[in-house]
Amino acid sequence: MASIWLATVAFIWMTTSIGAEFLRDCHTTDPKPYIYYATRTPYELINNEDSSPIFAAGCKAVMFWMVARHGTQYPSSRDAFRMKDRLPKLRKTILQNHKERRGTLCQQDIDGLSNNGSIRIDDDFDEKLTPTGREELLVLARRFRGRFADFFNSQPAFNTQDYHFRHIASLPSQSSARSFSRGIFTNGDIQLTEAPVGDRLVHFYENCTRWREQVEEKGMLEQELTLFRQSVTFQNTLADVTTRLGFQYNMSSDDMLMIYDICRYQKAWYLEQISPWCAAFTSENLKVLEFGEDLETYHKQGYGHELNYHQACPLVEDLVTRIRAFKANNGTENQQRGVFYFTEGEGLLRFIARMGLAKDEQPLTNDMTPSAERKWRTSLMGSFAANVAVVLYRCSDDYKIQLFVKEDVVHLDQCQNALCTFTEFLDYLGSVADNCGRDDGCNPNAAVITFALSQLIVISLLVITHTFLWF
Repeated sequence: MASIWLATVAFIWMTTSIGAEFLRDCHTTDPKPYIYYATRTPYELINNEDSSPIFAAGCKAVMFWMVARHGTQYPSSRDAFRMKDRLPKLRKTILQNHKERRGTLCQQDIDGLSNNGSIRIDDDFDEKLTPTGREELLVLARRFRGRFADFFNSQPAFNTQDYHFRHIASLPSQSSARSFSRGIFTNGDIQLTEAPVGDRLVHFYENCTRWREQVEEKGMLEQELTLFRQSVTFQNTLADVTTRLGFQYNMSSDDMLMIYDICRYQKAWYLEQISPWCAAFTSENLKVLEFGEDLETYHKQGYGHELNYHQACPLVEDLVTRIRAFKANNGTENQQRGVFYFTEGEGLLRFIARMGLAKDEQPLTNDMTPSAERKWRTSLMGSFAANVAVVLYRCSDDYKIQLFVKEDVVHLDQCQNALCTFTEFLDYLGSVADNCGRDDGCNPNAAVITFALSQLIVISLLVITHTFLWF
């Protein structure tokens, strides 16, 4: 009887209280933690580290064109204030919950939150680039230089005749441009051009009147995200996190999303460390939150509305115009051979959509399964320091074009091979560039003219029909 009683006690001890620690999953000791954090994914976790030389048979690279998002940054002063005010209170409650044996965090995760869960964000960090962010752009440039060593070595010193750097008027973009330039050019002064007020090239999405009036002000952007946060999937995630952290009441979605933000910010700031705040989520929870942001960006900057990405045509026009100039002049006249643009995430995502990249067959909607395969995934094309690059080659038979997204070669459906012919590439994007001057997606008069023209056509058809019937 004694042995049976001891076995029973041991079993109870193993499945409750301290013994339950052995049955819990610990984020701290997870050998493969989930690393995809949508637009705040660290670039060094998803980039292509292979910097070996790229060769195209019978071809020579003659132009390198790139647009990139800024590197990892600190939050805005507004967000930092909210975090420093709210997160210490949540941390204190979570630790108290554990002492009172509520919640399912393992002891290692509790220790991590207790020892390393404080929020250290100085007031003057407002959206500045972090050391990790500067490093992301520096090594990105070095990898591209390694892949196209002959191209960059043929003109190793910076000069405005051959190279052009342009960034929006923000510290993260300026710092990113500076860091990238130092990875391309090891010495000498490098001139960076700041986009002026009203810039329509790299800051095209700022003050886009037509988009604001026809999309934003009509409340078309928040519908899918609102429905998603009311869905069973999101509410179950909220309940799951609430239980894991030991709260006796339902957490607010704002609190959960704030914890999610500090989790992914800290992972981006300290690549080799594990943020103790990430212990609040399982991998499935993180997939749900990742999908939520993908859904939001899809409808705010992506394919959810045509005007979201129509306004990115100035970048396409710039690219196509430069490619055509090389073809027309056969490289004999002075052409800038290296063009580097630095913008924000919403600018890059709009450009990606304008290029027709990462387009799903079916639109992203609030009722989709978050874990389902999708092409519009910002973790893989809208992370910190994400980039799109285009390389123009002069080949023995013609000019050819190669496209890279986050340093991976992308095979356009419109091209027979990964190396597009000049004709294939221009057949695909030439009309976008040609029509941009008439309608750049932001000029409100373009829509008025189009509507007036359509009415004129209708009236003309009615007159013709009436005349025909009269006779």
